[in-house]
Amino acid sequence: MAGAVRHFVFDAFGTLFDVHSAARGCAQIIGPQWPRVSEIWRNKQLEYSWIYAGIGRHMPFREATRQGLIYALEVTGLNMAMAREVLAAYSRLAPFAEVPEVLVTLKARGDKLAILSNGDTDMLDELVTNAGLTNLFDAVLSAEAAGTFKPAPQVYALCQRRFGVAASELTFMSSNRWDIAGARAFGMNPVWVNRSGAPDEYPDLAPVRIVGDLSALLDGAPEA
Repeated sequence: MAGAVRHFVFDAFGTLFDVHSAARGCAQIIGPQWPRVSEIWRNKQLEYSWIYAGIGRHMPFREATRQGLIYALEVTGLNMAMAREVLAAYSRLAPFAEVPEVLVTLKARGDKLAILSNGDTDMLDELVTNAGLTNLFDAVLSAEAAGTFKPAPQVYALCQRRFGVAASELTFMSSNRWDIAGARAFGMNPVWVNRSGAPDEYPDLAPVRIVGDLSALLDGAPEA
C-alpha cells in the first residue's frame, strides 16, 4: 500500500560497518600483514559465536572479538602487546560510505529502522555513537537478549516482538550469506548486500534481492 510504513532491519558488522576498518586503521602498528590479521580475526570471531551457540553457552560478543584478535596475532606471529590498541579500534569501525545517506533518507520518509546484531548492546551503542548515527534507529537489538547468536531463530524473533508485525513485514539486510539464510528461514524478506561479489550459497534459503550496497534501497525497487 502506498505510503505504508516499512520496517528495515540491518545487520551491523559487515553490513553497516566495515569490519576490516579496525585493522586497516592500525596498519602502521600491525604492519603489512594487517589484511591477513583482519581476515583471520573476523573468521574466528564468527566461529566462536557459532560454536558457543551450538553448545548452548553464550559468550559475550566482545569476548569473541577479543579472543579472535588474540588468535589472529598468534597465527601471524605478531607481538601481543599491540592487541589492546587494535581491539580498541573495533569500537570505531567506519560505516560504509553510503550508509549515512541511506539511513537519513529512509528515516525522513517515515520508515522504521533497526539494527539486529550479534554484537553486545554496549558494543552497538559505541559503534552507533562513534559513527554519528545516533537517533536514526527506532531500535538497536542485540542477540544477547536472546541468549544466543544468529542464525538462531530466537534472535530474529527479537525484531518481530519489537515492532509487533509479522516476520514477512520485515526487510532484513545483511552482507553475511549465512545471516540471510537464517532470516529467510524465519520468514523475513532478506536482502543480501553482496559487497564482494561472492558466489551464492544456500539455494533453498534464497534472498528476495541481491544488491551491491545499501544505496539500492533508495532506487524504488521492491524488497519483496
